[in-house]
Amino acid sequence: MLIKNKIIVGFVFLTGVLMILFSFYIYVTYKNYRERVFYDRLQKKIESTIEIYDKHDTLSEKVITSMTEQSEYVFDNKHQQIFSINPYNDYSFDDAFFKQLDAKEGYRFQYKTKSSEYEKDGLAIPFESNGARKIAVITACNVNGYEMQSSLKSILLYGNIILIFLIAIAGYVLSYVVLSPLNKIVHEIEAINPNSLNVKLVERETKDEVAIVAHSFNDLLAKINTLVETQRSFISYASHELRTPLAAISGILETSVKYDKDVENMKNSSEQASKELKKAITLTNELLQLSKIESVDAQIKFVPVNLLELVLDIINSYKRNNQTQEFDLFISDGYALETNYISILGNEDLLKTAISNIIDNAIKYSDGKKVFLRIEMNTTEEIKLSILDSGIGIEHSDIDKIYNPMARGANTHTREGFGLGLTLTKKIIEIHKGRIAIKSKPRQGTEVNLFLRTHTA
Repeated sequence: MLIKNKIIVGFVFLTGVLMILFSFYIYVTYKNYRERVFYDRLQKKIESTIEIYDKHDTLSEKVITSMTEQSEYVFDNKHQQIFSINPYNDYSFDDAFFKQLDAKEGYRFQYKTKSSEYEKDGLAIPFESNGARKIAVITACNVNGYEMQSSLKSILLYGNIILIFLIAIAGYVLSYVVLSPLNKIVHEIEAINPNSLNVKLVERETKDEVAIVAHSFNDLLAKINTLVETQRSFISYASHELRTPLAAISGILETSVKYDKDVENMKNSSEQASKELKKAITLTNELLQLSKIESVDAQIKFVPVNLLELVLDIINSYKRNNQTQEFDLFISDGYALETNYISILGNEDLLKTAISNIIDNAIKYSDGKKVFLRIEMNTTEEIKLSILDSGIGIEHSDIDKIYNPMARGANTHTREGFGLGLTLTKKIIEIHKGRIAIKSKPRQGTEVNLFLRTHTA
């Protein structure tokens, strides 16, 4: 069922139930009031009847009869009628009646007659006269009260029917007005072209739920558009980067087959082809690793890792490949005092990849100059690893996109690379519930800070 129809049905149902309950309350309250007022009149009339009986005032007997079908009776202690005024004799005063009266100070009763469509009301009260117990009884029909009660019942019944119909119309109008902005959003969403997500829903100035939905949807569209553009760029750049070494390998091999006649030329061609092949393999491995991290990060096993030992292992690996590369490692006093038991809960291979990517960039973009590393306790629960270089830095316009796959700075095209290092590093650090921050100034160097949560053994 549509929300609009649910609003109408719910609005009509709840309002209708409340109206019916209120109408029932009014009807029952009036009914009780009618009975109470009429019995008060009967009480006063029966007191007059007792007084008339004592005085035997004939004139008063005529005056006292003022209610419809009013009758007065007086019975002695043997239940024999000894006095009456305007008797209708439409009620049987039997032994059961007097037994009811004997147990009470006064007895109220109702009965149906053939002469009236309404019930008649009666009241019987015992009294003393000349030292003997007598019983005074009065009966009458509250025609006016019953007619007003019936009229009230009709008014409430037809009034509720009309009001429920009007409420249904009001509910329809209300739902149309309330849901009109939502319907507009639906039409705008249906008009969105899947091939062009660079659009926005019209946001209302009001701060209601519909405006919140539109704003949230616009944020989602922007994120999806960014993701789609990133994927397009990623696929385009990856295919281009893979095509370049593969085309080079194909060209080198074809040239070698046709023109290389001696061993030396064939060896040079093979070395060039091998170099291009390594580029393609490196790019493919990085793409596969990035895809793996994005899809199965929940299945990665974590163990306590000593950050200092990991950094030293990475430095030694670089030193083995390049003896001239210099590193300056600084360990703060706060961390040095804790190294015996402070570690990181993580995956050693992934952390080694992340840190190696940063160090590799520092070496590559500073032309092999000294790389500075600093390990310190940022807080009691967080270790900070800083990697600094004095290289070409990052342009301000590139800072916001350096984590995008295949994104490379405008000043890095003369260096080899695929633009996946920082993307991998950021995802690895996030998997470890850490964070990365980069400070850089063009032609002055870059500082990369990795913040990792500690694990106390």
